[in-house]
Amino acid sequence: NTLQNPKFVLDIIKKDAEPNNAGEEVFLKDVEFKLEKLKQAKTGGTQWEVDTSYTFNNNDNLHYLTGTTGTDGEIKNNPFKDLEPGRYRLTETKAHPGYNLLAQPIVIEFTQDGTCSIDGQVIPVGDKFTQSGNTYTMTLTVLNRKTPELPHTGADAPSLWLLIGMPLAVAGLLIFTFRYNRKGGRRH
Repeated sequence: NTLQNPKFVLDIIKKDAEPNNAGEEVFLKDVEFKLEKLKQAKTGGTQWEVDTSYTFNNNDNLHYLTGTTGTDGEIKNNPFKDLEPGRYRLTETKAHPGYNLLAQPIVIEFTQDGTCSIDGQVIPVGDKFTQSGNTYTMTLTVLNRKTPELPHTGADAPSLWLLIGMPLAVAGLLIFTFRYNRKGGRRH
């Protein structure tokens, strides 16, 4: 009998914070996330940095994993599985059209004794964080709001102002030239 490290799975669901007009949830597709393992910085203290020496088992020896959501808002062929205990940073790298990227990454920590915390808040085993044998699954729903549409600024028809302004400028220049020449022009 040997003690085995628990394995963790991170399931992500991306959806709009507001339901549509029919009151249904709006799932966001083609949203890309990047997951990186963190380590304590060499300076010590509470600083963390990306562990570039760590490689994920299922990602061609890269130090990060990426996943893109499908039409159901969930990551297709979820690569965020078989995660070891440790601290991870989840960053949204591509937003759904009409939405902004998350303002800051989400820090997720899985511990050896099977606990999970998100941005420092411990998530108890229950609805979102479940256990099946030696595997723990964290279902993280990431909400987003539509980018508000900005009001239109600037001229509605710049060419119209150009068509009116250019002849007026030429007329003013001609009037100035004729008046200047009628007064005798340049005097030496």
